[in-house]
Amino acid sequence: MGEPPASTVPTTLAPPAVRAAALADLVRRHADETQEARRPSPTVMRAFADEGLLRILAPRSYGGEEATGLQFMELTEAVARADGSAGWTVMTLNEEIEISAGYINPATMTAVCSSSPAVIVAGSGATLGRALPVDGGFRITGRWPFVTGGPAADEIVIGATVTGDERPRPLCFALVPADEVEICDTWDTVGLRGTGSHDVELHDVFVPTERTGVVATGRHTVPDATLFRLPPALRFPFPKVGVATGIARSAIEAFSDLAQGKKARVSRTLLRDRPDAQLAMAEAEALVGAGWYFAAEMVETIWALAEQGDRVPPDVHARTRLACSHAVASCVQAVETLCTAAGTSANVRGSTLQRCLADVRAVSQHVMVGGFHRLDVGRVLLGLDAEDPLF
Repeated sequence: MGEPPASTVPTTLAPPAVRAAALADLVRRHADETQEARRPSPTVMRAFADEGLLRILAPRSYGGEEATGLQFMELTEAVARADGSAGWTVMTLNEEIEISAGYINPATMTAVCSSSPAVIVAGSGATLGRALPVDGGFRITGRWPFVTGGPAADEIVIGATVTGDERPRPLCFALVPADEVEICDTWDTVGLRGTGSHDVELHDVFVPTERTGVVATGRHTVPDATLFRLPPALRFPFPKVGVATGIARSAIEAFSDLAQGKKARVSRTLLRDRPDAQLAMAEAEALVGAGWYFAAEMVETIWALAEQGDRVPPDVHARTRLACSHAVASCVQAVETLCTAAGTSANVRGSTLQRCLADVRAVSQHVMVGGFHRLDVGRVLLGLDAEDPLF
């Protein structure tokens, strides 16, 4: 596929989370707009793109930052503190650059990752389409659900299987201009409502060879960078921890603000002076903090192994998946605890606590951090094989 040029990425950039925090006020100003529109704010996503914050996972040689796993977690946490939907969208758009860079022609991806103004890439790594080989490329047909940020994207990356006699069938990943993709209006949810995670469809669209990549399996990534040495099952759970933690931190702040002035109708006591509120605050802080540090420790562990080129042992893999699922579940429990203590204030449509509760529950429903993974963790830690093939 050809070798990419040497990196031109500055080495003096502030950490991604620091740059994201500087955009927090912009995110908050557009949060209600994204809820109503059921799509990301183009203004917000353009600001993140222009700061280079939607391509931090791409290799440096492609024009990305080659951020560490912990840096990515910290970025998603910082954005989700301002708005859960924005945090989820920034997370997913970075994951789609990751997928694109992992499989598609290096020269094409270098042009995409080095572009100015920055190209925004949404999409899906699920190989749900069909790619028919033709002269000069492929004709691709299919439908992909949960394409977060699609309405704000310039390009859509999709996965497909190559039609033909070869078995097992190779996988084809393709980068398609957004105006050649049909966005279906399917995303009408309570949680993470502003992410615009609609289905998309391609109808016999021609994609030239240079905008595709064909691999045997999802493990056969092109770049030799730390992130891509990890199996897919370890690349995608930990970013969700950042989003869930940011949402939970937002709920803690909202509860603290509420507690300073709220009194129950039948009481003269401020919420902050009630033992149940004090206990809720302490429990939420412990749940969120403990979950984050367990996940962060495991992410740093697998990152160190990948940097050295070492395989992640099954028990470490299992503990990492457990840490991510546990951290997200702990964030849900923390927000639920605060909402119970807040009383009816947490049930008001549009309130911060109400939105945080819906958003954090939606994070926990993602397949990569579902609670059902704990069964496979237990099996592996007891010396058995995982039953889930995606584990």
